[in-house]
Amino acid sequence: MINKKAWEKSFRQVSGRDPNEKEYQKAVLHGLVKEPDTRTRSPKKTYIIIGIIVGAFLLIVITFLSTLLLFPVPKSNHTESFNTGSVESVSSSSSSSQSSSSDTSQQDLTTWQNLSLNEQIALLAQSYTAINPQTTVLSADKIAMTANGDKGVNDGFIQWYDSTHNLNRLDVLIDNKTISFSYIGPTGQTERKKDKISTILSTYFQTNTAKQTTEALALKMVTPVELYKSKDTNNALSISKNLVNEGEILSGNYSSLNGIWKNSHGEQLIIDNGTVADNNQKYSLISPKIFNKLIFLNFSPAPMPNGMSIMIATKGTTVQNNSNSDGTDYNRDRIIKANNGGSDLFAAIQKGGVPDIAYYRVN
Repeated sequence: MINKKAWEKSFRQVSGRDPNEKEYQKAVLHGLVKEPDTRTRSPKKTYIIIGIIVGAFLLIVITFLSTLLLFPVPKSNHTESFNTGSVESVSSSSSSSQSSSSDTSQQDLTTWQNLSLNEQIALLAQSYTAINPQTTVLSADKIAMTANGDKGVNDGFIQWYDSTHNLNRLDVLIDNKTISFSYIGPTGQTERKKDKISTILSTYFQTNTAKQTTEALALKMVTPVELYKSKDTNNALSISKNLVNEGEILSGNYSSLNGIWKNSHGEQLIIDNGTVADNNQKYSLISPKIFNKLIFLNFSPAPMPNGMSIMIATKGTTVQNNSNSDGTDYNRDRIIKANNGGSDLFAAIQKGGVPDIAYYRVN
């Protein structure tokens, strides 16, 4: 039995061509050719395959280690990580700031709500005075607040009497943390201003001195009924001392007119037993008469060009005129100086009168 190569050589010599696979298998089947021993070659192939695998693995390991040694990880990753931390820190700081602001605001509201009603009104009065320095609220003897419905201090109006016994009013509306004031300004028009609860607390209730001032002002707070009664009491005292006596005047005794009389424009008349000083000039009061519930007195000598007179309306008298209105304070004696217009000058502004020129006695 010959091997495959020897058989193929012999087959070519005999047949003149190479054998095909079928012929080769037939020769093997008849025992003419020795079949190749695959067992002797199999271990060699196995070793080769294992060697290739191990070599490839070692190559991968070497490449990876070389990359780590020759090309280190860029530091930009650390920077990126740091920047990310910074952003998170800023965000955290902003969130912390907002939280702190919210906590402070809530603390202010809590402080406000824990104050007594009188202290709250006192703080409102001080805030309003800063907004409108011309107000007389802080110098008033008594201050009262009336709520609209059951809103308490959050919705209502503060009232007080000034030194001329005029009743003043300040409307207040509190919406969460904002205070809105509404009042009649110097021009006679409604004005509106705003303030913050946090602001008035930090200004008028932060230091011990500020607290003492607020607490002292709170002692002036009374009920609306007590406020109105205080005017009646003051008026009674004023009337007993300074009552204009119509009967005496008509009989020529003018002593009940004695005193200083001023109007809202700061102009004044000084009357002393029938003599009146006006604009640095002195005149005698003469010819008393009464018409439309007004006492008329003429100036003598008569100022040029058309003379001058005063009209006196006593307390509690509503002046009669063409508009059937009286814009002056009928709870007080008052005088209007004029040379024409008569009783119509006492009418309300809306009715064509000029009640702001009325003189009231200064106590």
